[in-house]
Amino acid sequence: MKPRFNGRACLTAAFVALSAFGIAATPAVAQNVVVTVNDSPITNYDIAQRMKLLGVLRAPANQQAAVESLINDRLKLIETRKYGINPGEPDIANEATRDAGERKITPQQLGAGLQRAGIDKQHWQEHWRAGLSWRILVSALNKSVSVSEEEVRAEMAKKSSSIAAQEFRIQQIVFVVPRDAGPAAYSARSAEANGLRARFRDCASGIQLARALRDVAVQPQVSRRANTLSAELVALLDRTPVGQTTPPSRGPTGIEMVAVCGKSDAGSGSAASESIRETLLLRKLQTDADKRLAEIRKRAIIVRR
Repeated sequence: MKPRFNGRACLTAAFVALSAFGIAATPAVAQNVVVTVNDSPITNYDIAQRMKLLGVLRAPANQQAAVESLINDRLKLIETRKYGINPGEPDIANEATRDAGERKITPQQLGAGLQRAGIDKQHWQEHWRAGLSWRILVSALNKSVSVSEEEVRAEMAKKSSSIAAQEFRIQQIVFVVPRDAGPAAYSARSAEANGLRARFRDCASGIQLARALRDVAVQPQVSRRANTLSAELVALLDRTPVGQTTPPSRGPTGIEMVAVCGKSDAGSGSAASESIRETLLLRKLQTDADKRLAEIRKRAIIVRR
């Protein structure tokens, strides 16, 4: 899937800056081995770090989820290293951008979240190195996989092509709230956001109003096709008139809302069909990736202590 937000270069730069902070990779507490995966140890420190990372990624962040995520990463790395696959730091940063986009996290939010959570560089790099290496391998093993015209037509018949091709020009506005703030702070910022929403009449003037407010972050305007967004978000954007904003909602860094600056047909039917073709191909590759990982897990020696 395509990233929900623009900013591949921004996140690459953010990760370069994050690396410069030199977040320590050595824990201050003793490490105990909790799981081994083909003799590769996973420690209590690894699990604590992964729980923090999953939290930043807005995924289930309990201990069991962290252990499963780490096991999958180790298996992917063990398998892909057999083929000499070892992406460099710029490629890992791009993979993080892609992952952030799929989770509707802006590059700035992800970079700040990693730093704020105290996740060491080695840990988050290993996670996205595993994901990228695995996608590279699966793609290489599926070079002959394609999507037929019949499959594209069948998928298009399930949905209106005009909806699939619809495009939104949107701009995110965030009323920043400190991480340790209480409910009163969120309530106050929500009231400010509603005040802006009441005065917001078009993007040109409304964005200027937002930028003049205290501790308000305005993201660059981006264009997104409806079929790259969740059904819930598409429905919300459809209900919001052009030149107005969505209702404020609580996000990871404060109170967020989205200004709808334009709606249009993204182009011809061929553009919609190409988008569907890409989606179907990614779906096939993901199905194969899941199958291969399941087979590798069956053969692996996983010892839980």
